[in-house]
Amino acid sequence: MLVLDRVDPRLLERRARQGDAAAFGALIETFDHDLRGVVWSIVRSDHATDDVMQAAYEKAFRAIRNFDGRSSLKTWLHRIAYRAAIDHLRYEGRRRHADIDDLTESGPFARLASTPSSAGDVDDRLEVEALLADLDPDQRALVMMTLGLGYTYDEAAEITDVNRGTVASKVSRAREKLRRKGALR
Repeated sequence: MLVLDRVDPRLLERRARQGDAAAFGALIETFDHDLRGVVWSIVRSDHATDDVMQAAYEKAFRAIRNFDGRSSLKTWLHRIAYRAAIDHLRYEGRRRHADIDDLTESGPFARLASTPSSAGDVDDRLEVEALLADLDPDQRALVMMTLGLGYTYDEAAEITDVNRGTVASKVSRAREKLRRKGALR
């Protein structure tokens, strides 16, 4: 039996590309937190994030045999997760349903209510939530990727399938909007 948490990531990648579900699971476990952050910044719901991540991981597992290594596996997974989140938004936009339960059961207020925090922490989180809500989903995702996760504009461009200049422009406009609201210096 292979102890997956002590295995070289290149071996895990090779085994995952051969269809080893345990190796694939171990690989995505290392990227899950960052992927969820990007997806959540787009869909803005814990429940929707879970749904999108499930769909993205299923798609990635089916497609990993065709992963050609032109980008890193992390970038490849981010691209799949990003596209799945955007597709989810489009689908939900067509359905045109807004449910107040999303705010209390699986939305930002549920996370705040379930996490013990000081009053200042809650105020800070609500302020960040409100500031990010003013950005469109693409801007939120790009801000999360570049400012939150430290991706370069080139990496964010590869993930989102837009040119680097568009990434730089959208991030710049988002930064300016956040700066005007006092969120950035």
